[in-house]
Amino acid sequence: MISSLFPTYAAALEAAGFGAWHEEASEASPIASLFVVIHVDDQDRKQVLQAFDAREVAKAIQPEATDFPIALLQLTMQYPFSVLPACFADVARLLHRLSSLLPVGTFLLSEDDRAICFRSMIPSDDPGLSTETLVATIMIIQRFCVDSAGLIEAVANGQMSLEQALALATRKNA
Repeated sequence: MISSLFPTYAAALEAAGFGAWHEEASEASPIASLFVVIHVDDQDRKQVLQAFDAREVAKAIQPEATDFPIALLQLTMQYPFSVLPACFADVARLLHRLSSLLPVGTFLLSEDDRAICFRSMIPSDDPGLSTETLVATIMIIQRFCVDSAGLIEAVANGQMSLEQALALATRKNA
């Protein structure tokens, strides 16, 4: 399983300047996880990617599930802010537009708890990704997630309209 490489990945990510650690599977949490701090904002809120082997998730949900033909490393991150109810539609449209620009992954919006997440899947041959590929992929994700955070939060809390955010995003990418 790819999770057997989490200690190696954590060390490589630490060497690349990220805060990173792993947690083994346990009774309380049956799926091993790798955690990577990609950003700490000016309010000391952390943006932390959580990585886990999608095959382990499938086995936890459906124990009789057969193995996937390839390893899939799933990465998720919840932003440290939520969406005001009045801003929900604009944030959904903004996330859709930003997701179309991402080279890897997508943004998600939960109606139930008004949370914004990022999610990506990275396929690889067994036993797993090379450390170089993982570090490079996380650097790409970091760039887009961190660069987008201020814009997303401004629309999510009503400080900026969708139109203003799209105009600003267009100028940044021009």
